[in-house]
Amino acid sequence: MAKNATTADGWDEEYRRGRWSFLRDLPESGRYGIIGMWLSLNGALDSVLDIGCGEGLLYERLAPMGVGRYVGIDLAPAALGIANVDADKASLRAADLHTFTPEPGEAFKAVVFNEVLHFSEDPAAAVARYVPFLEPGGVIAISMYSPKRPESGANRLIARLWEATDGDEWEVLDDCRLTSDSKNVTWRLRLIRPKG
Repeated sequence: MAKNATTADGWDEEYRRGRWSFLRDLPESGRYGIIGMWLSLNGALDSVLDIGCGEGLLYERLAPMGVGRYVGIDLAPAALGIANVDADKASLRAADLHTFTPEPGEAFKAVVFNEVLHFSEDPAAAVARYVPFLEPGGVIAISMYSPKRPESGANRLIARLWEATDGDEWEVLDDCRLTSDSKNVTWRLRLIRPKG
């Protein structure tokens, strides 16, 4: 398996080569569906911040559901250039998940981390830094690829993040494991809301 890029230039090259085009495949749609329904059922489609949005695939899935305002950030400008979004509803910004700051006065009903937290050494800290960007009652949706080996680095990151979000500062609204039998891949998904 090829290593993932670590710089904006590296990610740009991967998107230009089409390395991530498989994310449009049908077996990937389940996790988008879960995230979309979570946001819909929690009244969070009004304003969504998508961290690591890539080509804007989550926007494409949320648009028919009635997403109001969508902001997608990604490290790779090339990915953002591929995105097909309605400029009246969506804004795409080249930014790093660890340093992004919204525009003054900008807040969101939902922040989505869809397959991006594996690129953070401390996913719990990365998630926590976005709490101030949520509107009151807002939610955070997380999806992370879970390899078959329980002792993998990815599964250790998931375990640390789940432990951190099981704490007193968070309300866990839903927690699920999604497996695509046709793709033979499993994801862990969690919907959380900060308390207080």
